[in-house]
Amino acid sequence: MELKDFVRATLEQIVEGVYQAQESIDAKGGIVNPAGMDYFKDGQRSIYHHAMPQQVEFDVGLTSTDKSGSSEGIGVFLGSISLGKRNNSDSESVAVTKVKFSVPIVLPAGKKLVKK
Repeated sequence: MELKDFVRATLEQIVEGVYQAQESIDAKGGIVNPAGMDYFKDGQRSIYHHAMPQQVEFDVGLTSTDKSGSSEGIGVFLGSISLGKRNNSDSESVAVTKVKFSVPIVLPAGKKLVKK
C-alpha cells in the first residue's frame, strides 16, 4: 500500500468512525465532538463554533524494495519481518525508513452544548 493511500484511508475511516459513533451515542444522550465549545488548552482560551480541531499523528515505516534490479516502489510497512535462509538465485534488497508527521483535521461536529 502506498503512503498516500494509507493516509487517505486512515483519515476517511476516522471520520466515518466518528460519524457512526455520533449516531449511536446521540441516541443514548451523549455528544461526540461537541460544537460551540469554550475550552482552555496550554493556558490559552479557545472557542470553536464548529468543532475542535484534532491532530492525527502518523508514525509509519516505509519500505522500498528492489528485486533483481527492478524497483518495486515505496509503500507503507504493515507486516512483520521474517528471517531465514532461502535457496533462491534472485537478489532482493529492502530498505525501511520511518516517517512521523501529523495532519490537522476537524471531525464532523456533534450537537452544540446547551448552556443553561
